[in-house]
Amino acid sequence: MFEKADDYPVDPIMIGADLFAQDPRRDKLNLTVGIYQDEHGRTPVLEAVKLAEQRLIETQASKSYLALTGDADYCRLLGHEILGDAYNAGWVAAQTSGGAVALRVMADLLAQLPEPPTVWLQAPTYGNYVPILTAAGARHKALPYYETLRSELTFEQMMDGLQAARPGDVFLMQGVCHNPTGADMSQDQFAALLDRLEALGVVPWIDLAYLGFAQDFEADCLMARRIAERFDECIVCITLSKSFGIYRDRAGALFIKTRASDQERITRAVTAIVRSGASHAPDHGPSVVRTILQDAELKALWLRELEQMRQRVARMRERIVVTEQEMFGTDRLAYLGRQVGMFSLLPLSVAQEAALTRDHGIHVVQGGRINVARLGDEDVRWLVEAVCRILSDPSG
Repeated sequence: MFEKADDYPVDPIMIGADLFAQDPRRDKLNLTVGIYQDEHGRTPVLEAVKLAEQRLIETQASKSYLALTGDADYCRLLGHEILGDAYNAGWVAAQTSGGAVALRVMADLLAQLPEPPTVWLQAPTYGNYVPILTAAGARHKALPYYETLRSELTFEQMMDGLQAARPGDVFLMQGVCHNPTGADMSQDQFAALLDRLEALGVVPWIDLAYLGFAQDFEADCLMARRIAERFDECIVCITLSKSFGIYRDRAGALFIKTRASDQERITRAVTAIVRSGASHAPDHGPSVVRTILQDAELKALWLRELEQMRQRVARMRERIVVTEQEMFGTDRLAYLGRQVGMFSLLPLSVAQEAALTRDHGIHVVQGGRINVARLGDEDVRWLVEAVCRILSDPSG
Protein backbone atom coordinates (compact mmCIF):
# COMPACT_ATOMS: atom_id res chain seq x y z
CA MET A 1 0.00 0.00 0.00
CA PHE A 2 2.51 2.62 1.13
CA GLU A 3 4.77 2.11 -1.88
CA LYS A 4 2.07 3.92 -3.88
CA ALA A 5 2.28 7.10 -1.79
CA ASP A 6 3.40 10.23 -3.60
CA ASP A 7 6.77 11.76 -2.79
CA TYR A 8 5.77 14.80 -0.78
CA PRO A 9 7.89 17.97 -1.05
CA VAL A 10 10.18 18.83 1.84
CA ASP A 11 9.81 22.24 3.46
CA PRO A 12 12.72 24.52 2.39
CA ILE A 13 13.39 25.42 6.03
CA MET A 14 13.79 21.73 6.88
CA ILE A 15 16.11 21.29 3.90
CA GLY A 16 18.22 24.17 5.17
CA ALA A 17 18.36 22.76 8.68
CA ASP A 18 19.38 19.33 7.36
CA LEU A 19 22.13 20.77 5.18
CA PHE A 20 23.46 22.79 8.11
CA ALA A 21 23.53 19.68 10.31
CA GLN A 22 25.40 17.77 7.60
CA ASP A 23 28.00 20.51 7.13
CA PRO A 24 31.15 19.15 8.84
CA ARG A 25 32.75 22.58 9.30
CA ARG A 26 33.02 24.08 12.76
CA ASP A 27 32.89 27.64 11.41
CA LYS A 28 29.39 27.78 10.01
CA LEU A 29 26.40 30.05 10.55
CA ASN A 30 22.78 28.91 10.52
CA LEU A 31 20.42 31.65 9.36
CA THR A 32 17.64 29.24 8.36
CA VAL A 33 15.84 29.18 11.72
CA GLY A 34 12.30 30.56 11.71
CA ILE A 35 12.06 31.79 15.30
CA TYR A 36 13.46 34.59 17.44
CA GLN A 37 16.85 33.90 18.96
CA ASP A 38 19.08 36.06 21.11
CA GLU A 39 22.78 36.79 20.51
CA HIS A 40 23.63 33.38 22.00
CA GLY A 41 21.35 31.49 19.63
CA ARG A 42 18.77 30.80 22.34
CA THR A 43 15.01 31.35 22.32
CA PRO A 44 14.37 32.68 25.83
CA VAL A 45 11.24 32.15 27.89
CA LEU A 46 9.89 35.58 28.74
CA GLU A 47 9.69 36.45 32.42
CA ALA A 48 6.04 37.47 32.00
CA VAL A 49 5.32 34.02 30.60
CA LYS A 50 7.05 32.29 33.51
CA LEU A 51 5.07 34.31 36.04
CA ALA A 52 1.80 33.58 34.23
CA GLU A 53 2.62 29.87 34.11
CA GLN A 54 3.32 29.84 37.84
CA ARG A 55 -0.03 31.47 38.48
CA LEU A 56 -1.75 28.84 36.32
CA ILE A 57 -0.09 26.05 38.30
CA GLU A 58 -1.49 27.52 41.48
CA THR A 59 -5.00 28.33 40.25
CA GLN A 60 -5.95 26.05 37.36
CA ALA A 61 -8.78 23.79 38.50
CA SER A 62 -9.28 21.47 35.51
CA LYS A 63 -7.70 19.95 32.43
CA SER A 64 -11.06 19.21 30.83
CA TYR A 65 -11.71 19.87 27.14
CA LEU A 66 -12.55 23.37 26.05
CA ALA A 67 -15.40 24.14 23.67
CA LEU A 68 -14.62 23.28 20.05
CA THR A 69 -13.97 26.95 19.34
CA GLY A 70 -11.84 27.28 22.48
CA ASP A 71 -11.91 29.61 25.45
CA ALA A 72 -14.43 32.41 24.90
CA ASP A 73 -12.64 34.74 27.34
CA TYR A 74 -9.35 34.29 25.48
CA CYS A 75 -11.04 35.06 22.14
CA ARG A 76 -12.83 38.10 23.58
CA LEU A 77 -9.68 39.53 25.19
CA LEU A 78 -7.56 38.92 22.12
CA GLY A 79 -10.21 40.30 19.78
CA HIS A 80 -10.46 43.56 21.72
CA GLU A 81 -6.68 43.77 22.14
CA ILE A 82 -5.96 43.47 18.42
CA LEU A 83 -9.09 44.87 16.76
CA GLY A 84 -10.09 47.48 19.36
CA ASP A 85 -13.56 48.99 19.04
CA ALA A 86 -14.04 47.22 15.71
CA TYR A 87 -14.40 43.94 17.60
CA ASN A 88 -18.10 43.63 18.37
CA ALA A 89 -20.97 41.19 18.02
CA GLY A 90 -20.41 40.77 14.30
CA TRP A 91 -17.47 38.36 14.63
CA VAL A 92 -17.12 34.59 14.65
CA ALA A 93 -14.11 33.67 16.79
CA ALA A 94 -12.19 30.46 17.42
CA GLN A 95 -9.13 29.70 19.49
CA THR A 96 -6.73 27.69 17.34
CA SER A 97 -3.53 25.74 17.67
CA GLY A 98 -1.31 28.55 16.44
CA GLY A 99 -1.80 30.53 13.27
CA ALA A 100 -1.36 27.57 10.91
CA VAL A 101 -4.56 25.90 12.15
CA ALA A 102 -6.43 29.21 11.89
CA LEU A 103 -5.27 29.43 8.27
CA ARG A 104 -6.26 25.83 7.56
CA VAL A 105 -9.74 26.17 9.10
CA MET A 106 -10.35 29.22 6.91
CA ALA A 107 -8.95 27.50 3.83
CA ASP A 108 -11.28 24.54 4.41
CA LEU A 109 -14.24 26.87 4.79
CA LEU A 110 -13.47 28.71 1.55
CA ALA A 111 -12.90 25.46 -0.35
CA GLN A 112 -16.26 24.11 0.79
CA LEU A 113 -18.30 27.11 -0.36
CA PRO A 114 -20.78 26.34 -3.20
CA GLU A 115 -18.84 28.76 -5.44
CA PRO A 116 -15.29 28.59 -4.08
CA PRO A 117 -13.43 31.88 -4.38
CA THR A 118 -9.87 32.34 -5.56
CA VAL A 119 -7.40 33.24 -2.84
CA TRP A 120 -4.91 35.80 -4.18
CA LEU A 121 -1.42 35.65 -2.65
CA GLN A 122 1.59 37.93 -2.54
CA ALA A 123 4.68 36.36 -4.11
CA PRO A 124 7.02 35.62 -2.51
CA THR A 125 5.11 34.97 0.67
CA TYR A 126 5.01 32.76 3.74
CA GLY A 127 6.10 29.30 2.69
CA ASN A 128 3.21 27.45 4.32
CA TYR A 129 0.36 29.31 2.60
CA VAL A 130 0.43 27.27 -0.60
CA PRO A 131 0.70 23.87 1.18
CA ILE A 132 -2.20 24.80 3.48
CA LEU A 133 -4.43 26.06 0.67
CA THR A 134 -3.51 23.11 -1.54
CA ALA A 135 -4.23 20.56 1.19
CA ALA A 136 -7.63 22.17 1.77
CA GLY A 137 -8.39 22.17 -1.96
CA ALA A 138 -8.74 25.96 -2.04
CA ARG A 139 -8.14 27.81 -5.28
CA HIS A 140 -5.22 30.21 -5.21
CA LYS A 141 -3.18 32.43 -7.51
CA ALA A 142 -0.04 34.48 -6.89
CA LEU A 143 0.61 38.15 -7.57
CA PRO A 144 4.11 39.69 -7.75
CA TYR A 145 4.90 41.49 -4.50
CA TYR A 146 8.69 41.75 -4.29
CA GLU A 147 11.71 41.55 -6.60
CA THR A 148 14.54 39.85 -4.76
CA LEU A 149 17.50 40.91 -6.88
CA ARG A 150 16.39 44.57 -6.82
CA SER A 151 15.30 44.35 -3.16
CA GLU A 152 12.11 46.33 -3.74
CA LEU A 153 8.36 45.95 -3.81
CA THR A 154 6.55 45.37 -7.10
CA PHE A 155 3.43 47.01 -5.75
CA GLU A 156 2.05 48.34 -9.04
CA GLN A 157 2.41 44.92 -10.65
CA MET A 158 0.52 43.39 -7.76
CA MET A 159 -2.25 45.96 -8.08
CA ASP A 160 -2.47 45.44 -11.84
CA GLY A 161 -2.71 41.68 -11.41
CA LEU A 162 -5.43 42.06 -8.82
CA GLN A 163 -7.71 43.46 -11.52
CA ALA A 164 -8.38 39.86 -12.57
CA ALA A 165 -10.08 39.11 -9.23
CA ARG A 166 -13.81 38.53 -9.12
CA PRO A 167 -16.26 39.83 -6.50
CA GLY A 168 -16.19 37.42 -3.58
CA ASP A 169 -12.55 36.45 -4.09
CA VAL A 170 -10.16 36.74 -1.15
CA PHE A 171 -6.82 38.56 -0.86
CA LEU A 172 -4.49 36.94 1.69
CA MET A 173 -1.90 39.40 2.97
CA GLN A 174 0.53 39.47 5.85
CA GLY A 175 0.44 42.24 8.40
CA VAL A 176 3.68 43.76 9.64
CA CYS A 177 7.11 42.15 9.18
CA HIS A 178 6.40 40.41 5.90
CA ASN A 179 7.87 36.91 5.76
CA PRO A 180 10.16 36.19 3.94
CA THR A 181 10.97 39.63 2.51
CA GLY A 182 10.91 41.95 5.54
CA ALA A 183 9.39 44.55 3.17
CA ASP A 184 6.05 45.97 4.26
CA MET A 185 3.73 48.19 2.24
CA SER A 186 3.80 51.89 3.05
CA GLN A 187 0.73 53.47 4.61
CA ASP A 188 -0.21 55.00 1.23
CA GLN A 189 0.21 51.66 -0.54
CA PHE A 190 -1.89 49.88 2.06
CA ALA A 191 -4.62 52.52 1.72
CA ALA A 192 -4.56 52.12 -2.08
CA LEU A 193 -4.80 48.35 -1.72
CA LEU A 194 -7.88 48.63 0.51
CA ASP A 195 -9.47 51.00 -2.01
CA ARG A 196 -8.84 48.46 -4.77
CA LEU A 197 -10.18 45.53 -2.74
CA GLU A 198 -13.33 47.45 -1.87
CA ALA A 199 -13.88 48.52 -5.48
CA LEU A 200 -13.45 44.95 -6.72
CA GLY A 201 -15.58 43.36 -3.99
CA VAL A 202 -12.62 41.28 -2.78
CA VAL A 203 -12.59 40.15 0.86
CA PRO A 204 -9.40 41.01 2.80
CA TRP A 205 -7.73 38.22 4.78
CA ILE A 206 -4.88 39.40 7.01
CA ASP A 207 -2.47 37.09 8.78
CA LEU A 208 -0.72 38.55 11.84
CA ALA A 209 2.34 36.66 13.02
CA TYR A 210 4.83 39.28 14.24
CA LEU A 211 2.84 41.79 16.27
CA GLY A 212 5.21 44.02 18.22
CA PHE A 213 8.25 43.43 15.99
CA ALA A 214 7.75 46.36 13.57
CA GLN A 215 6.93 49.42 15.70
CA ASP A 216 5.16 48.30 18.86
CA PHE A 217 2.23 46.01 19.61
CA GLU A 218 -0.42 48.74 19.47
CA ALA A 219 0.86 50.27 16.24
CA ASP A 220 1.27 46.85 14.63
CA CYS A 221 -2.45 46.14 15.13
CA LEU A 222 -3.57 49.16 13.09
CA MET A 223 -3.67 47.38 9.72
CA ALA A 224 -6.14 44.83 11.05
CA ARG A 225 -8.22 47.56 12.69
CA ARG A 226 -8.45 49.56 9.48
CA ILE A 227 -9.66 46.48 7.64
CA ALA A 228 -12.15 45.58 10.36
CA GLU A 229 -13.59 49.08 10.52
CA ARG A 230 -14.04 49.34 6.76
CA PHE A 231 -15.24 45.96 5.48
CA ASP A 232 -18.49 44.11 6.22
CA GLU A 233 -16.66 40.83 5.65
CA CYS A 234 -13.04 40.14 6.47
CA ILE A 235 -10.77 37.48 7.98
CA VAL A 236 -8.06 37.85 10.61
CA CYS A 237 -5.68 35.04 11.59
CA ILE A 238 -3.40 35.36 14.60
CA THR A 239 -0.40 33.50 15.93
CA LEU A 240 1.18 34.56 19.20
CA SER A 241 4.22 32.29 18.98
CA LYS A 242 6.62 35.15 18.28
CA SER A 243 4.98 37.95 20.27
CA PHE A 244 4.97 35.90 23.48
CA GLY A 245 7.85 33.52 22.68
CA ILE A 246 5.59 30.48 23.19
CA TYR A 247 6.25 28.64 19.93
CA ARG A 248 5.65 25.10 21.17
CA ASP A 249 2.52 26.04 23.15
CA ARG A 250 0.47 26.85 20.01
CA ALA A 251 -1.56 29.96 20.80
CA GLY A 252 -3.53 31.41 17.91
CA ALA A 253 -6.98 32.53 16.83
CA LEU A 254 -9.28 32.92 13.87
CA PHE A 255 -11.64 35.90 13.60
CA ILE A 256 -14.21 36.15 10.81
CA LYS A 257 -16.36 39.24 10.40
CA THR A 258 -19.71 38.43 8.81
CA ARG A 259 -23.03 40.06 8.17
CA ALA A 260 -25.53 39.42 10.96
CA SER A 261 -27.62 37.08 8.79
CA ASP A 262 -24.61 34.82 8.18
CA GLN A 263 -23.11 34.65 11.67
CA GLU A 264 -24.84 31.56 13.05
CA ARG A 265 -24.21 29.58 9.87
CA ILE A 266 -20.51 30.49 9.78
CA THR A 267 -20.20 29.68 13.49
CA ARG A 268 -21.56 26.19 12.81
CA ALA A 269 -19.24 25.80 9.82
CA VAL A 270 -16.14 26.76 11.79
CA THR A 271 -17.17 24.47 14.65
CA ALA A 272 -17.68 21.53 12.29
CA ILE A 273 -14.34 22.10 10.54
CA VAL A 274 -12.50 22.31 13.87
CA ARG A 275 -14.21 19.11 15.03
CA SER A 276 -13.11 17.21 11.92
CA GLY A 277 -9.52 18.38 12.24
CA ALA A 278 -7.84 19.68 15.40
CA SER A 279 -11.01 18.82 17.38
CA HIS A 280 -10.00 20.74 20.51
CA ALA A 281 -7.53 23.57 20.91
CA PRO A 282 -4.61 23.21 23.36
CA ASP A 283 -5.10 25.34 26.44
CA HIS A 284 -1.72 26.09 28.00
CA GLY A 285 -0.40 28.77 25.65
CA PRO A 286 -3.71 30.61 25.31
CA SER A 287 -4.18 30.48 29.09
CA VAL A 288 -0.77 32.11 29.50
CA VAL A 289 -1.79 34.83 27.05
CA ARG A 290 -5.14 35.35 28.78
CA THR A 291 -3.46 35.58 32.18
CA ILE A 292 -0.99 38.19 30.94
CA LEU A 293 -3.58 40.31 29.15
CA GLN A 294 -5.86 40.32 32.21
CA ASP A 295 -3.16 41.55 34.60
CA ALA A 296 -1.86 45.11 34.18
CA GLU A 297 1.57 44.41 35.69
CA LEU A 298 2.15 41.22 33.71
CA LYS A 299 1.00 42.94 30.52
CA ALA A 300 3.38 45.85 31.09
CA LEU A 301 6.26 43.42 31.73
CA TRP A 302 5.44 41.45 28.57
CA LEU A 303 5.32 44.62 26.45
CA ARG A 304 8.74 45.66 27.78
CA GLU A 305 10.20 42.27 26.93
CA LEU A 306 8.60 42.33 23.48
CA GLU A 307 10.08 45.77 22.87
CA GLN A 308 13.52 44.48 23.87
CA MET A 309 13.24 41.72 21.26
CA ARG A 310 12.10 44.22 18.62
CA GLN A 311 14.96 46.60 19.40
CA ARG A 312 17.57 43.84 19.19
CA VAL A 313 16.40 42.85 15.71
CA ALA A 314 16.40 46.51 14.64
CA ARG A 315 19.95 46.94 15.99
CA MET A 316 21.16 43.96 13.96
CA ARG A 317 19.69 45.50 10.82
CA GLU A 318 21.37 48.84 11.54
CA ARG A 319 24.65 47.10 12.32
CA ILE A 320 24.63 45.33 8.94
CA VAL A 321 24.20 48.66 7.13
CA VAL A 322 26.93 50.42 9.11
CA THR A 323 29.34 47.49 8.82
CA GLU A 324 29.03 47.39 5.04
CA GLN A 325 29.69 51.13 4.83
CA GLU A 326 32.76 50.80 7.06
CA MET A 327 34.18 47.75 5.30
CA PHE A 328 33.37 48.44 1.65
CA GLY A 329 31.96 51.96 1.38
CA THR A 330 28.90 50.54 -0.40
CA ASP A 331 25.20 50.32 0.39
CA ARG A 332 24.06 47.17 -1.38
CA LEU A 333 22.56 45.90 1.88
CA ALA A 334 21.18 49.27 2.99
CA TYR A 335 17.65 48.06 2.23
CA LEU A 336 17.92 45.79 5.28
CA GLY A 337 17.90 48.89 7.48
CA ARG A 338 14.61 50.03 5.97
CA GLN A 339 12.90 46.69 6.45
CA VAL A 340 11.43 45.26 9.64
CA GLY A 341 11.02 41.97 11.46
CA MET A 342 13.13 38.88 11.71
CA PHE A 343 13.37 37.94 8.03
CA SER A 344 14.73 39.39 4.80
CA LEU A 345 15.90 38.11 1.43
CA LEU A 346 19.48 38.49 0.28
CA PRO A 347 19.78 39.78 -3.33
CA LEU A 348 21.51 36.64 -4.57
CA SER A 349 21.05 34.41 -7.58
CA VAL A 350 20.79 30.65 -7.08
CA ALA A 351 24.49 30.27 -7.89
CA GLN A 352 25.47 33.07 -5.50
CA GLU A 353 23.35 31.57 -2.76
CA ALA A 354 25.15 28.25 -3.24
CA ALA A 355 28.50 30.07 -3.05
CA LEU A 356 27.49 31.70 0.22
CA THR A 357 27.20 28.28 1.82
CA ARG A 358 29.98 26.51 -0.07
CA ASP A 359 32.65 29.19 0.29
CA HIS A 360 31.65 30.99 3.48
CA GLY A 361 29.74 28.45 5.60
CA ILE A 362 26.61 30.61 5.82
CA HIS A 363 23.38 28.64 5.46
CA VAL A 364 20.15 30.34 4.36
CA VAL A 365 16.69 29.14 3.35
CA GLN A 366 16.32 28.39 -0.35
CA GLY A 367 15.49 31.68 -2.02
CA GLY A 368 17.93 33.62 0.14
CA ARG A 369 15.89 34.15 3.30
CA ILE A 370 17.90 34.97 6.41
CA ASN A 371 16.82 35.31 10.01
CA VAL A 372 18.29 38.63 11.14
CA ALA A 373 17.39 37.81 14.74
CA ARG A 374 19.79 34.87 14.66
CA LEU A 375 22.78 37.15 14.15
CA GLY A 376 25.09 38.11 16.99
CA ASP A 377 27.44 41.07 16.88
CA GLU A 378 30.34 38.84 15.89
CA ASP A 379 28.34 37.34 13.00
CA VAL A 380 27.50 40.59 11.22
CA ARG A 381 30.98 41.21 9.78
CA TRP A 382 31.11 37.57 8.62
CA LEU A 383 27.79 37.92 6.76
CA VAL A 384 28.51 41.34 5.28
CA GLU A 385 31.95 40.37 4.01
CA ALA A 386 30.67 37.15 2.46
CA VAL A 387 27.67 38.71 0.71
CA CYS A 388 29.57 41.74 -0.59
CA ARG A 389 32.41 39.63 -1.96
CA ILE A 390 29.94 37.36 -3.72
CA LEU A 391 28.06 40.33 -5.19
CA SER A 392 31.36 41.80 -6.40
CA ASP A 393 32.53 38.59 -8.09
CA PRO A 394 31.95 38.99 -11.84
CA SER A 395 31.88 35.21 -12.28
CA GLY A 396 28.90 34.98 -9.92
